[in-house]
Amino acid sequence: MSYAILRMQKVKGNMTGIGKHLDRSYDGSDSIPENANIDNTKNNIHWDKNGTAYTQSEWTAYTKENTFTKRVNQEIKERYTQDKKIRKDAVKCIEYIMTSDHQKMVEIFSDQKTAQEWIKDNKVFLESIYGKENIVSIHLHLDEQTPHLHATVTPLTEDGRLSAKDYINGKKVLREQQTMYAEIMEKYGMERGEKGSTAKHTRPRAYRKQQIDRNR
Repeated sequence: MSYAILRMQKVKGNMTGIGKHLDRSYDGSDSIPENANIDNTKNNIHWDKNGTAYTQSEWTAYTKENTFTKRVNQEIKERYTQDKKIRKDAVKCIEYIMTSDHQKMVEIFSDQKTAQEWIKDNKVFLESIYGKENIVSIHLHLDEQTPHLHATVTPLTEDGRLSAKDYINGKKVLREQQTMYAEIMEKYGMERGEKGSTAKHTRPRAYRKQQIDRNR
């Protein structure tokens, strides 16, 4: 049985680096990481906040004027309604990685209908927690060894606050998200990892480094 892998990290401060990785672009040009297969980057798919899908070339052109940093800050500017100034160390967005082991993901993406259903179920999962309005962008990376989705969400509340704590406050909430995600992924032959496991959580950046090292 394969495991449903759900990883997240809070994003603060300078967002240029993470934007380059997610968008695979910067200032209208390609920005491809070392562990990616440049020949497959053209197969990546990106979705904007409205759910509109873009090819990689379309997204590269789009992000020249709509950088990751601009997209996140624009969401906050338009929907933050509090008088209190946002702190410099505030969590501006949360990044998720959604995937499974290599064999399982290759199996899913070997059938177009199954792959589309898997992508849809991941979107439903995010919307159930954050609402459609908080999803800034979603990225399907098919140029790395294992197909996976990235998603970024702004932790804006219905009353106009910027509060990551309202969505991911503590280990209990994160465990609940892991369980909920695994339940959605069951139909693809995935299961949840052991609850209370002593295995160390791999942050997204560390996960990406592992993929780079593995492919060297």
